[in-house]
Amino acid sequence: MTTDAATDHYAEPAVTVAAEGRGEPGWLRDRRAEAARAFDATPLPTRALRPWRYTDVTGLDFAAFAPTPGALSIEATTPDGAYAGTIAGALGTHEAIVRDGLGSLAPATEGKFQAASATLWTDGVLVHAPARTVFDAPVVAELDVPEGDAAVFPRVLVVAGEHAEVTVVLRLRSTNAPLLAAGIVEIEAGQAARVRLLIDDRWGADTQDYTTVRARLGRDADLQVASLAIGGRVVKQTVEVTLEGEGANSAIRAVALGDEDQHFDFVTLQDHTGPRTTSDVEVKAALAGASRSIYYGITRVGEEAAGAEANQQNRNLLLSNASKADSDPVLEILTADVIRCGHGATVGPVDDEALFYLQSRGLDRRTSLQLLVSGFFQTVLRDIRLEGVAEELEETVFAKLARAEL
Repeated sequence: MTTDAATDHYAEPAVTVAAEGRGEPGWLRDRRAEAARAFDATPLPTRALRPWRYTDVTGLDFAAFAPTPGALSIEATTPDGAYAGTIAGALGTHEAIVRDGLGSLAPATEGKFQAASATLWTDGVLVHAPARTVFDAPVVAELDVPEGDAAVFPRVLVVAGEHAEVTVVLRLRSTNAPLLAAGIVEIEAGQAARVRLLIDDRWGADTQDYTTVRARLGRDADLQVASLAIGGRVVKQTVEVTLEGEGANSAIRAVALGDEDQHFDFVTLQDHTGPRTTSDVEVKAALAGASRSIYYGITRVGEEAAGAEANQQNRNLLLSNASKADSDPVLEILTADVIRCGHGATVGPVDDEALFYLQSRGLDRRTSLQLLVSGFFQTVLRDIRLEGVAEELEETVFAKLARAEL
């Protein structure tokens, strides 16, 4: 049980009163109350749990962060019958979709951060693409948190029907003041649906971000997730995909650009439960200063997942003597009938020959590193082609490495 008064904001009576004040339906108030009880009963994860081995949150004090709604904006051009907007707004028009989808993949009773999110989320986004609906332009949701000593719980629910296609971009911004973020993204992709998700993290210097992405894929569904981890002090991101339908495919791409004492921790799970499913994971980090990156990835192939094909890759560039990376890719294969399942990891400095080649053309060492890191990162965007994103990433790399400790 939690004993500090932290948790007045999360206490069931306060949560219920706030939900009633927002005019939420009874089922949602009941879920928030259940989540508040789960928050009170659930301890913070410890380093004894493998996914938390390198990120110690046992000293985290929720009381130091006042739950505060961020400034949420959503830009979308929706086809007929589709919806892209706030979850609060959807309760009047798409209540059944919200009720059935919210928390279905990330239940509040699973852990402390999930319980906190389910208790107090307010910055909620619903994207509903009915069967055979194609979004011609990305849905862009931007969350900007202008206050400090705050806690935000962004929530995204994507429901894509058969043969639907949609791209969702989640942009996260804050000041350099202390901030706690615990986001949850849930994605349901029906038969032959195509979903693209880009998480563009530009948090301020003192943000702690603990985000969970969960997806379930139907037959022949395709999911592409790309994550750009640039800002924040601690960024722990968990992306888990269940490839349930035959022929489902998923790809996870992530990059982290670290400096000073930034701490990045990526956890991925590709759970192959359906036959002839495919998955690919590529996580890259370039680390300057005393920054650190951790990767723990599991590819699980179940007994019924005959003909599965899976790959994991984790690449880390150490740009300074004080930076550090740990990598632990894992395979759990429960059937002998697989096409190929592999993993690989590298940790080391920039290739000396490539660096020498650029410097021999008249570039100084810092500029050479900027070019090499920018090229190293570009592959994360190959499956999500959005106008201007590649150029913006390159500009960010050059700007951050211009002042980084190398």
